[in-house]
Amino acid sequence: MITINNLPKSYIPYDTLVVCSNTLIGGVNVVAIGEVLPLLIGKGDKPRIWLQAIAKPDSSDFVTIVEESISTHPAVKIYEENNVIKVEASGTLVLTVKLTGENSAEVEILDFRPLGLNMHGTKGSLTVGGSTFSQNTMSGGKVFIGFGK
Repeated sequence: MITINNLPKSYIPYDTLVVCSNTLIGGVNVVAIGEVLPLLIGKGDKPRIWLQAIAKPDSSDFVTIVEESISTHPAVKIYEENNVIKVEASGTLVLTVKLTGENSAEVEILDFRPLGLNMHGTKGSLTVGGSTFSQNTMSGGKVFIGFGK
């Protein structure tokens, strides 16, 4: 399981990651549930993605469904279209990531509802539960959005 204190050895964070208009600087993670990081996006020739989903409803256990941009679950497909990495789960687009520079990437679409998390967003804003985040900048912290387990 990928956690704040147990990151993959090959993971190198971007200096700047824009997530649905919110700018994360210096390796800030998008979201944590307790210590678990459901999403990691790291540097490589193309963005490297790690994605975890809730194992089953009413559970706090997570299962890895994408590891270093490779699907580890039969319902998950990863492909590249117009220089954008796209992740689909059961036919629903759950994530798009594009490289915007040597040390930067951008998430334009994020929809984790099929993964058991009430998070979704587009290029303009990110909605988590009943809160919407738009054009924020965060630097120096570990996590942009954190939930207790």
